[in-house]
Amino acid sequence: MPLTWIEINKKNLVHNIREFQKIAPNSQIWPVIKSNAYGHGLTEIASILESENLVAGLAVVSLDEAVSLSYLTQKPIMVLSYFDFNEEQLALAQSKKISLPIYDLETAEFLDKMADKLQGKFLVNIKIDTGTSRLGFLLSEANEAIKIISQKNNLIINSLYTHFAESEAEEQEFTKKQLNNFLTLCAKWPQFKKHAACSAATLSQKEAQGDLIRLGLSLYGLWPSAASKRRAWENKMCLQPVLTWKTKIIQLKKLSVGTSIGYNRTYTTTTDCLLAILPVGYNEGYDRSLSNKAEVLFKGQRYKVRGNICMNLMMVELPLDSDAQIGDEVVLLGHDGQNYLSVDELAILANTINYEIVTRLHPQIKRVIV
Repeated sequence: MPLTWIEINKKNLVHNIREFQKIAPNSQIWPVIKSNAYGHGLTEIASILESENLVAGLAVVSLDEAVSLSYLTQKPIMVLSYFDFNEEQLALAQSKKISLPIYDLETAEFLDKMADKLQGKFLVNIKIDTGTSRLGFLLSEANEAIKIISQKNNLIINSLYTHFAESEAEEQEFTKKQLNNFLTLCAKWPQFKKHAACSAATLSQKEAQGDLIRLGLSLYGLWPSAASKRRAWENKMCLQPVLTWKTKIIQLKKLSVGTSIGYNRTYTTTTDCLLAILPVGYNEGYDRSLSNKAEVLFKGQRYKVRGNICMNLMMVELPLDSDAQIGDEVVLLGHDGQNYLSVDELAILANTINYEIVTRLHPQIKRVIV
């Protein structure tokens, strides 16, 4: 085992999918495994999803990701956001039935001509901007755009889709407006699949579940917000975190009271202590803003991070009489005995969101399926 690694709990991942199958029984589940599967590891998550055969397809952010994923799965792949106009990649997308997003007519025209050149057709999904003001056709232009795209000889429309701005929020007025506008548009095109629901919207707007749900953050046992978590409890849902992040002590040293620790000497010991040095820093994804704030788990107990987080190292204060040894395991995220360090806890301390904590985990850290 390396000095630092991430454990991916297969049982918990499967459990989370089954929980969503219960509340969306009429919708296909398409896990979103973009951005290295939200930091959990594209290869590892894809292998679990392939072997368990619980989902209908997989979604990623870009064609680059889709190409990598296509060698790991036989399931259909949906690109949600963007792609480069790379002929080699587009030929692969065509042959492997990777569906591509369209959010402007120039892209539709390009793909239609490229399909002619490649002597095949492209499967496409038309993105509708119902109020998030990111990618997608504006509602005022969407109907005409769909009409034009549907008349292209080499484009096969797989679905119409949109994305909500705040489906995880307590207040749902704007989300309902987005959904109503989207469903009104889709009613004019009943021959095409429709989808709008992410993890949060699957709970907050059941009418949004549609032909499929795009299961993102909650696939990994995390909630987009407190409101989403409350709605889950009301639906008797219980998710299990998939990720545990571990490392090993690489040095121990006894420090006297009054000794400063780390760059800029931001912490000075208030008592004699044992300092554990860990081979993890902000390069590995342990945010520097957690300096002198966060805790780690060692033998089931919490201990404080001391001094500034370095690029590849961090320091933890242990009691002077600790029986710690070089090579002992330390948990940075996850369970250790009866104690637990959550992604949400670190997100609060770092003044960010849980999405960022996990997606920043360095892709070169070894992921191990357990």
